[in-house]
Amino acid sequence: MRNWPFFAPALVLLASSVWTAASIAQTGPSLDGLVAQWSAGSFRSPLMCELDGELVRGVRRVIIRSRAMPGNAPETSIEFVDVQAGEATRCLDATGAQVPNLSGKLELIRPGGHRHPETAKRDFKRALRQEKGFTYQIRSGVLAVQAVESPPAKPQLRDFQGGTLTLSLVYPATDAARALAEFRSGRKLLLTLESRDDREIILPLFDPSSPPQ
Repeated sequence: MRNWPFFAPALVLLASSVWTAASIAQTGPSLDGLVAQWSAGSFRSPLMCELDGELVRGVRRVIIRSRAMPGNAPETSIEFVDVQAGEATRCLDATGAQVPNLSGKLELIRPGGHRHPETAKRDFKRALRQEKGFTYQIRSGVLAVQAVESPPAKPQLRDFQGGTLTLSLVYPATDAARALAEFRSGRKLLLTLESRDDREIILPLFDPSSPPQ
């Protein structure tokens, strides 16, 4: 098995979040602000694609950006970067299931909204301990979902408005943990994207810029 250069992690990572020090220093971040900071990053998700009859390893890029909005909930978005599969005949995840190419951007919002900085840190720790992650509602956004095959299939545009996106911790002895085992990163998450019609996309993520713990 060889590595596919098209999927090599970028040397320069995009800025994952923009937070103004002045706005945070005045009151401290709310729970929504802490969740946005925890979520933001330039992630990779492993996959294998078949090229010329040989499976080659690669990664897809998933970028989550958050921007502080004084007096309002943070603006959070997620971008799925085209893997540029080229002449690949199929792509697989770590379980051997075929996976599509994804590209596009979704705008996210936290349901309910929580803007009280006084208890934010305590609420964040309790929520992460109990729920193992955080869920966003998808405010708007369309993804191009393209089956990887030769000749290339036509992308299907899928509207995810009204769906949900969950980021959760990765635990040992799970499919996500096994998929990410070879990647030396101190930050690993499981992304679950669900549309209004119950179509689900699950991606294990790792942050290549985070040192192993």
